[in-house]
Amino acid sequence: MNLDKAREWGLSSDRDFRAKATFGVASAALMLLFPIALLNIFQGSVLIGLGSLGIVFMLTLSVWRVYQGQCHQSLILYGLTMPGMVFMISVFQFDGIVGSLWCFPSIVAVYCMLSERRAWVANLFILVVSLPMAVITLPPEHSLRVIATLMSVSVFSAILVRVIDQLNSKLQHQLVHDPLTGLLNRLTLKVKLEHAIERHHNDALDSALLAIDVDHFKSINDRHGHDAGDHALLALSAIFVKNLRAGDYAFRTGGEEFLILLSGSAEAEAYGIAERLRSDIEQASFITNETVTISIGATEHNSGEQWTQWIKRTDDFLFDSKHSGRNCVTADSYPKRIPMVEISKKAIDEEDIALSDSHSALTL
Repeated sequence: MNLDKAREWGLSSDRDFRAKATFGVASAALMLLFPIALLNIFQGSVLIGLGSLGIVFMLTLSVWRVYQGQCHQSLILYGLTMPGMVFMISVFQFDGIVGSLWCFPSIVAVYCMLSERRAWVANLFILVVSLPMAVITLPPEHSLRVIATLMSVSVFSAILVRVIDQLNSKLQHQLVHDPLTGLLNRLTLKVKLEHAIERHHNDALDSALLAIDVDHFKSINDRHGHDAGDHALLALSAIFVKNLRAGDYAFRTGGEEFLILLSGSAEAEAYGIAERLRSDIEQASFITNETVTISIGATEHNSGEQWTQWIKRTDDFLFDSKHSGRNCVTADSYPKRIPMVEISKKAIDEEDIALSDSHSALTL
């Protein structure tokens, strides 16, 4: 995922989180290592200096990939961590204390820059290299301390990153889901609709929208209380989710307003799904002695239509359903239901005309 897109959508995905951490850690490491690499070369430690410059180059490349919004983790694992630890063998042989010290920030860095599983692999590789070298190059009293502290830093880093990942996942879920119903919220609506439009344009894959409104919801809250209203919304959402197929998405866009994106569905299929939802909800028993109904507007995406235009057109059909007696589905290719008041008036007018004709015939 491009980082600019992630920021534009207001999302904080795991990949975005790792990329930001990598950008910060790698940038800081660059500023610290580059002077040290030059100092080693000037002091005659050419091999160590060149090896450090190699690490600096890989860090620079990692920062550049993050800046471009590209995947950086394979580069960190295979292009930086593993070659870097092979280079550390030389550092251990040259000066075991220095080599052991550089292992500590390396362990913390891989947990910041890599996904949890890749960080485990990188951490294991660091320990496989550093622990034997500590035993070989350091005095026994020092090597035991180095081994104990390296193992402690590894365990503590793994625990810390696990907690951060769990909190990040929880935050990500809360960011894009409605807290009451668990459905998606408006934040991801633009993303999903633009993706559906793109697939319609590139792959000729039809998509449809259902705009749903709970009929007379305010009166439900007024008569039965907000707890009963919340219970009804939860039950409605469960029915929506039950009827979702792979690739479909349900959103809560307002208090009693919902949107359902149907992937791979033309208008006829969307109308059938909408009717099934309307019927299931009408027959369900959410509140004692209360029938809950919904009004739905259904539309198929039209070529060249922007996502805002698509929603507006769907809302217009929902408006027609609400003003056509409610508890019905309105779509472009299906007739709008005539309100009962209009039906009664029409029947009366027709009856009056028939009586008038009959009266005229009798007069003649």
